[in-house]
Amino acid sequence: MAAPIIGASRQDQLDELLNAVDLTLTPEQVEKLEAPYRPHPVVGFK
Repeated sequence: MAAPIIGASRQDQLDELLNAVDLTLTPEQVEKLEAPYRPHPVVGFK
């Protein structure tokens, strides 16, 4: 995560956001997220 989500207005929202800090990704998930994005070609546009 690059930046926290700001705007929690209730304690339960803040607790949920803070729990996201403990998220652990597998090496495969990290690899997929770090792979270059290849946009799909535009279809049906003239």
